[in-house]
Amino acid sequence: MKKHWWIVLSAGVLAIGLGGGYVLQSGDALRQGVPVMLTAAVTADMESTILTSGIVKVSNEHTLFASGSGDLRNYSIQEGDKVSKGQVIGSIDTSDVSNQIMDVEAQIAILEANIARLSKSVEPEEITKLQEELAQDERDHQTAQQHFERTQSLFTSGVSTQLDVEQAKQKLLTAESKVKVTKQNLLLKQKGPDKAEIQSYEAQIQKLNLEKAKYEKQRVQSSIVSPIDGTVLSTKVKRGKVLSKGEEILTIGDTNSLIVEAEVGESDLRKIKIGQEAVMTGISLGGEQLGGKVSRISPIAVTTQGSEGEKTRVTVIVDLVTTNEYLKPGFHVDVDIVLQKEANAVQVPSECVMTDQDGSTFVWIAENGRAKKKNVTTGIENELSVQIKSGLDGTEELIANPPESLQENVPVFQGPSA
Repeated sequence: MKKHWWIVLSAGVLAIGLGGGYVLQSGDALRQGVPVMLTAAVTADMESTILTSGIVKVSNEHTLFASGSGDLRNYSIQEGDKVSKGQVIGSIDTSDVSNQIMDVEAQIAILEANIARLSKSVEPEEITKLQEELAQDERDHQTAQQHFERTQSLFTSGVSTQLDVEQAKQKLLTAESKVKVTKQNLLLKQKGPDKAEIQSYEAQIQKLNLEKAKYEKQRVQSSIVSPIDGTVLSTKVKRGKVLSKGEEILTIGDTNSLIVEAEVGESDLRKIKIGQEAVMTGISLGGEQLGGKVSRISPIAVTTQGSEGEKTRVTVIVDLVTTNEYLKPGFHVDVDIVLQKEANAVQVPSECVMTDQDGSTFVWIAENGRAKKKNVTTGIENELSVQIKSGLDGTEELIANPPESLQENVPVFQGPSA
């Protein structure tokens, strides 16, 4: 009789197994159906976020460079020192610049003297004097011409010598030259100043004045002045160093105004908007959370090659709204960028929400101990939960991570998942 009972029980277990269910021992009772994980919807405020990481930086940063060449003097700044806007923190010896300014000024003075000479007005008496001088030169030339002709005639008659002829010719040539010079001087005086030459001198002066202004700017900028209230973040040189023009000296930043430079993937970029809220966390903050807002999105993406292949990322800048004294530029933080917010949202674990072949969304519930599909409309989602806009009243027992073979009306119960 006992053997017959065991055979009957075995046949019953086999029949249940063929029906797609299970028979489990629960205490002293036997349970039939598919073991599942049961959970429930909750109603609470909900956020949809993108989680990334970033580096803390100062928002207002200035790097100072040498305005000219020279020795660095009166410079004792160190990293971490506080400076004020307009504070002189060093100077560059500009002796060479001063010498260059003096040289330019001397060139300008010579050109101005030439212009003054050319522009000087001519008195009528000076014209009359030149006219009288020209008349006298012409009379002297006529006399020299007559003397030359007479000497040449005497030489032909054998009375004078060849030397007498040469001397007479030289006097004639001298007289001719003097007439030409006097005529030219008279014409120049009558014509007035040479405007083209004056304009040439004026252009040269203008060019030299620009060069002088450049040197004077260098002399003024020889003082190294802090452009902001801030902290010295880094120094590149020491006092006494001979600087070259354009050489980096130090970097100053306002550590009271911090930003976070984060990166997001190209698939997430379309979700990011200027003004979205963000929350910063991390080991550098302990358990504290800092608030911020997205202020800038880089116009370009950068692709890098890593062990997992290519990654394309876009830089996003978050302005910190709140900060603390322990946060330092260079710290790494976790960044949650808030995409959407919903107050009193009905939400379920992400493991409960399924997508059907036709693209519709549904959940499995346990109703009177049996599996049922319910179509739902979803809203925002995050790493853990999905908002349910319609389809649930909040009292259902939801099945999390349902087995793929689960079918409608199959018996289910809370237990270890299959």
